[in-house]
Amino acid sequence: NTPLHIACINKAPLEVVAALLNVWPDVAKEKDADGNIPLHAACRNRALPLEVTTLLVNNWLSYKENRTNEAIMSSQTHTARCTEHVEVLFSHLFALCNSDTLTHPPKEIMDYFIRIQLCNGVTLVLDRHPTLIPTVIKTMGLDTNVMADFLCTVGRCCNLTTTW
Repeated sequence: NTPLHIACINKAPLEVVAALLNVWPDVAKEKDADGNIPLHAACRNRALPLEVTTLLVNNWLSYKENRTNEAIMSSQTHTARCTEHVEVLFSHLFALCNSDTLTHPPKEIMDYFIRIQLCNGVTLVLDRHPTLIPTVIKTMGLDTNVMADFLCTVGRCCNLTTTW
């Protein structure tokens, strides 16, 4: 187990998890002897708050290989014992992967990710539904100086075609 696995198993506070990710960002991808990443350990621990899980998911989604449907759906088996709030987070991720626009339309998913500050979740939605970018820009009312930074961030996190 990595220190992050142990922190998630032992219900470490947000500050500890954030510090571990700060000094070793790639730890979010590390697997334990059973093939589980720290996010899976966090999902099994019902006592961890949504903020900790959100931080782990956000870090995990920052890696391109984890932004695929297969990678995201592989977490589904680990969410059975999650808290209700974490289940909602994953239901939005899974709906995005399944193109389930009836249960969770893309704009609703994006609004939810914005509300819980899952930035890499927002860019995932924009990557898969680039038609939402003008809506986001209008809704956010971004200043011209901030707009360039926002589009640069979207460009770094999404496919190049998303920003065109």
